[in-house]
Amino acid sequence: MRSVLYLLLGALLFFNVHSGHLFAEEPDVKDLSPRERTFVGGFLGLQVGTLTAVSINLHAGYRVTNRISAGIAGSYQYANDTWFGESYSTHMYGASTFARFRVYSQFFLHGEYERIRLQSRLPRFDPDFDPDERSTVTEDNVFLGAGYAIPVSERVRLNILALYNLNQDSQAYFDNPFFRVGVDIFL
Repeated sequence: MRSVLYLLLGALLFFNVHSGHLFAEEPDVKDLSPRERTFVGGFLGLQVGTLTAVSINLHAGYRVTNRISAGIAGSYQYANDTWFGESYSTHMYGASTFARFRVYSQFFLHGEYERIRLQSRLPRFDPDFDPDERSTVTEDNVFLGAGYAIPVSERVRLNILALYNLNQDSQAYFDNPFFRVGVDIFL
């Protein structure tokens, strides 16, 4: 799975570098109206296998300066894990805030704080535990990472991010780093 993502990332970077700059230099955000500084977007996720997950994340953001943007997001994820022979499924939902700092050209750093709610995992190897008695827990995650924005048109950018979750006790995320592919649409 990761090799496919690396291949896709390489092809997109190759296209972006060898097609020249698709657009002229971006205007200074000081010259843009508040609507033109605003963007919406999100990402969809799908993982199939021992861990099956379907997720949707929608966000809205604002370009504060030419290099800094910030925003809010809402997310929903369904997960079903059969790793230990018992099926664990949960619906996760939550909200997050994020900030991005453009380092160079289309490369940016990404930081995000997320709060989600989900049903706790089943205790392993406890035959007396009733799965219907799982408690709902709130989990706080902090993601740090980097990304690359690929211009698709004057108002649309495809974002590829590699993120690391600082919450080592997360019940929702197991792999570090993990990848996101999403889109930003500027109004």
